[in-house]
Amino acid sequence: MKRRLRVGSSGSLSHGFTLLELLVVLVVAAIAVSVVGVGGQSFMERSRYHQTVRDVASQLQQARALSVREGRSVAVTYQPEIRKLLIDGRLYLDIPATLLVQWDAIERSTKAASGPGVPLFVFNADGGARGGRLAVLRGGQGVVFRVNWLLGTVEQAAAVAPS
Repeated sequence: MKRRLRVGSSGSLSHGFTLLELLVVLVVAAIAVSVVGVGGQSFMERSRYHQTVRDVASQLQQARALSVREGRSVAVTYQPEIRKLLIDGRLYLDIPATLLVQWDAIERSTKAASGPGVPLFVFNADGGARGGRLAVLRGGQGVVFRVNWLLGTVEQAAAVAPS
């Protein structure tokens, strides 16, 4: 942009921008901020989803390790009212409200699965496991977690929300 020299009423020179030039700069800045804001929000939601998937996988692995290390069954439960995943009734993981959670619970037939929440998985001291299913979805697609009953390993697969 050009700087214009103006002669003021007192006869001295003044430097500055015109009102039109300032308005153009403000409009361009507003457009840039709105584009970056929308992209930033989408990035944050995607980041939150990926972090939650990593955290769920990590917590399930820790629950399995805890059961083998301490020689007892460890239950993993989900409390849908407050959106928390509980490990052994103590350790928990918050699941963001922007994500959809679907689950298939196991029966409450054992005392290891007692406590607050819906029992999802039980890891046994012998390394095996039993359980249902937990899916974390964003925009209709996501990851489903299951446990292998014989090996006790945590398995992940792609999931699509039913329509």
